[in-house]
Amino acid sequence: MSERSYWQRMGRKRMSRRGILRASARAGVGAAGLALVGCGDDDDDGQQAAAQVQQQQQAMQQQQAEQQAMQQQQQQAMQQQDQQQAAQQAAQQEAQEQTADEQAEQQAAQQQAAVASTKKYGGYLIEQSANVYETYDAQRTVASPVLQVLARVQSKLLRFSNPDTGELVGDLAETWETPDPTTVVLHLREGVNWHSEGPGANNPAAAPGRALTTQDIVWNIDRQRNKLLESGEEAGNFGRSAYWGGVATIDQAGNSVTLNLLEPDATFVQGFANEFNLINQPELVGGTEDQYTEVDASKVIGTGPNILTRWDPGEGISAVQNPAFYGLPDKPHLDGWVWVQTFQDPNAYRIAFEQKQVDSMTDPDPNTIFAIHDDLIDETYLTFQGVANTVAIFTPSNKAPWNDLRLTRAIDLAINRRQLIQQLHNGLGKVSGPVSWMQEAWTISQEDLETIPGYRIDKDADIEEARALWNAAGGPELGQIDWVTSELWASRAAWSATPGIIAEMFNQAFDTDQFNGITKPYLEIIPSWIAKDFDPFFSWIPNIEIPDARADMIGAFTTGAGSNYWDVSDPYIDETLVAAKQELDYDTAFQMIRDVQDYVMERGQFGRSICYNYIYPWIGYNYNKIEKKSDEEGWNFLAVSLQAMEHYLDLDDPSASDRQAPEATPI
Repeated sequence: MSERSYWQRMGRKRMSRRGILRASARAGVGAAGLALVGCGDDDDDGQQAAAQVQQQQQAMQQQQAEQQAMQQQQQQAMQQQDQQQAAQQAAQQEAQEQTADEQAEQQAAQQQAAVASTKKYGGYLIEQSANVYETYDAQRTVASPVLQVLARVQSKLLRFSNPDTGELVGDLAETWETPDPTTVVLHLREGVNWHSEGPGANNPAAAPGRALTTQDIVWNIDRQRNKLLESGEEAGNFGRSAYWGGVATIDQAGNSVTLNLLEPDATFVQGFANEFNLINQPELVGGTEDQYTEVDASKVIGTGPNILTRWDPGEGISAVQNPAFYGLPDKPHLDGWVWVQTFQDPNAYRIAFEQKQVDSMTDPDPNTIFAIHDDLIDETYLTFQGVANTVAIFTPSNKAPWNDLRLTRAIDLAINRRQLIQQLHNGLGKVSGPVSWMQEAWTISQEDLETIPGYRIDKDADIEEARALWNAAGGPELGQIDWVTSELWASRAAWSATPGIIAEMFNQAFDTDQFNGITKPYLEIIPSWIAKDFDPFFSWIPNIEIPDARADMIGAFTTGAGSNYWDVSDPYIDETLVAAKQELDYDTAFQMIRDVQDYVMERGQFGRSICYNYIYPWIGYNYNKIEKKSDEEGWNFLAVSLQAMEHYLDLDDPSASDRQAPEATPI
């Protein structure tokens, strides 16, 4: 597969070219020196009519010159030989490194196979899920909890085998190829059928049990790139419309779909694994589009490893294994999933965990998790995850008075990011620029951020500049400013004071009392973003979509992009980000993204003031087998489809002896 990939093939050529240039650089001086020596014997020819002394002097000079030339030639030849040997050694070292990398990959695959052979089958995993479900349509949501459910039920074209590195495996597309920079060919998996059982399959609008077709894929892409519903009505809540808008035409042949792109896009293939890019059944979703906010299991059908049997927001959700899943008998390992709705009641959540009615737990207060782990040290294990839902402040810079970028810039400067991490997360977190620190290959380093206005260690300098801008733009005359924190955030006991903390942060920064903290539900906040008529806001924002940050930057800042809630339209940003997504050389593309980050930070991030990504401790019982990640990794919502395949329970473990898990709703 990889051998047929244009981008990977070009990547290999680039690496080889780099090696050649490196070797050439080492040999270049010697080669140039030899060329100069080769031109050095022409001056003595045809010298006549001179005195005897002059002839002797010339002869001596000629002899000396010849000797010097010979010595120089010998030295240059020796130097060339040394450099050629060095180049050969470098080439050998590079080959050895590649061999070592291949061996490491083979060892990792062998270890993974060994682990896979010990995995057990059966049981229902019990998790909690936050009650934020504004729709059942993954293509029209920005809420991660929606994906937490749907990614266990529906499929994507490709999925991440390692979300932290961006490695991909086939899903609905078993194989794929990119024969040139603007062509992607998807070869669909044979034997894939839509669910034939469950509430969704029983919906009169559904087409249960039929085979997946290439036309299904075309329908899913077309509705998003055109932002059109079945009724012909345009919908502004297709968040991936900019991504799919990069498709110029689509061809179908046999069981293959060919996407012809408008321009080269180095991020495009990775985007297939974006957790929002789940594939809907046209009949069911198209037939219920006028009810897309009425969430229940009867409107969901998929081709994935589980069948949704219950979706009652605020009460409970469950899914059971799809007996016709194309991955069986190997995957999935679980019989299904049950989600409880205790996110907003930490006491109930803790009691449920301690009574083994739920298999894992998190809490905003790390000390709570540490204490539980200490009490259950023999039965539980602890790990850490970076939260892919970035914490940010949104200022509505698309409308007055916030369209005065002096105000937006003042707000961005006044945010005390490090203090918020201390106050709300006990210091477990790191500040993020426009690109999250979790997207390590593209982010601004912590050291660099420490000197950038808005992120400086010297917060007094930020406050002084912020106050000057606020006053100059007439901030004190704006009257009371209500700053929204999501109800979901403030419902957590450890974060209940957040609305007041945000208001006080700005009141202190601007030496005023005009800021007031309030809360609103996400079911009200999210539609206001899409309508581009929202209040100033602090909380989680939609999660990072793929490891390659170019996609997120394009979605947030390019003209007309679906996630550009601020109506940013800047030719420099558009041109630079388009060039960056086409650029194969990482160093060049990185510098482009860095330049755009610097540009937007100088303008208050246009109201999209990224604050930080925090890290939280996660506790699970020993029978709950999730692959251990190193600290600060996680991609907690990017990994849900991976978890759907790989997660398993060891119900023979002693820690499972008194487990009291609730039953899933049967088909």
